[in-house]
Amino acid sequence: MYDVIVIGGGAAGLMAAGFAAKEGAKVLVVEKMVTCGRKLLISGSGRCNITNTLKDTKQFVSKFGKNGKFLYQAVNSFTTSDVVAFFNSKGLKTTVEKGFKVFPAGEAGSADVLRALMNFCVSNGTEFLPSYPVTAVNTEDGHIVSVTAGGREIKCRAVVIACGGKSYPATGSSGDGYTLAAALGHTIVEPRPVLVPAYSGDEWINELRGVSLRDIRLTLVSGGKQTASADGDLVFTDRGVSGPAVYDITRHGFDRDGENKLLIDLFPAKRFEDLDAELEQAARINNKKHIKNIIDECVMSSIVPVVFQLSGIDPVLKASNLSKKDRNRLASTMKGLALNGVTFAGFERAVVTAGGISLKEIDGRTMSSAIVEGLYFAGEVIDLDAPTGGYNLQMCWSTGRLAGISCAEYAKKR
Repeated sequence: MYDVIVIGGGAAGLMAAGFAAKEGAKVLVVEKMVTCGRKLLISGSGRCNITNTLKDTKQFVSKFGKNGKFLYQAVNSFTTSDVVAFFNSKGLKTTVEKGFKVFPAGEAGSADVLRALMNFCVSNGTEFLPSYPVTAVNTEDGHIVSVTAGGREIKCRAVVIACGGKSYPATGSSGDGYTLAAALGHTIVEPRPVLVPAYSGDEWINELRGVSLRDIRLTLVSGGKQTASADGDLVFTDRGVSGPAVYDITRHGFDRDGENKLLIDLFPAKRFEDLDAELEQAARINNKKHIKNIIDECVMSSIVPVVFQLSGIDPVLKASNLSKKDRNRLASTMKGLALNGVTFAGFERAVVTAGGISLKEIDGRTMSSAIVEGLYFAGEVIDLDAPTGGYNLQMCWSTGRLAGISCAEYAKKR
């Protein structure tokens, strides 16, 4: 008989298991893959943005939108600073990049984060059962009694469902937690892939493969209406664009199957009128230069040919011959490079899953089910998602720890 069975050996599950075991519970992690933490290993392309430096809990949870207030108790009891201290205490040094994002320091990365978590679990006596998919969580008289995994019934007092959403299903997160929770009476908010790359059929994109743009503004136009915008970086791929700005814009509601396009503002801090005035002044001062040479001084050289291609302006036009109409077209293009016929990747490329187990049926003070006694949830399986920047992993650490401590306390009373 186990006190606690944790379903899923990812970020949230391992944190829950380690803290439950630290509280004295007999803990088993049941993982359907052959090894734990497969999605964690690819986090941040192997670098793993474990958290960020945002210390104000109210401000932090606001990044999760209207559902964020649910997280207040979990994050307040295990803050971003606490997460950094936790991993530092396990021998993992960290560093802050861009004044905000916290990563493992030096050559360390996701594998070292996973190693620290596994050592934490093992040192507290956690047991592991890999390659065992859980097919049922069993109850009697409204409380947990066992799980069925790989054809075996394993008795327990409490269960933590922490098997992720549906993003990157090849790593094991293929929506099993939704099936298990629904079978127990929980409501599932329709899952959807977010933080995904975008694709476009525009041929000019192929000329920019591998080019990164910093501090741009990306606007999504869906069904002819501007529906969302995001500031940040992006990178051109062979088929479209990816990166933080692209990821963050996909969290907003829009018709994925409708007519979508993206507009890239190369100068988000400048109004159109200001940029137009700067071009006018530059053309007047450098009236003997080709207009291309003037644009070269303010725009990354690799994207200059595209600016002229999309604006329809002759790049070797002398600045003295630049008309107001042409100048306006140049400014408009630089304030809105258009990617047309945009589509977005699905769960196979999603960094996280939006939607999941309804928060209305979970107690945010303990992460316990409001329907089944002894049932707890943690991580991406619940209806919470945030932009890039360490928010989603912090949510996993905080909800995992709270679920682990809470279910251990529950098991002691059974």
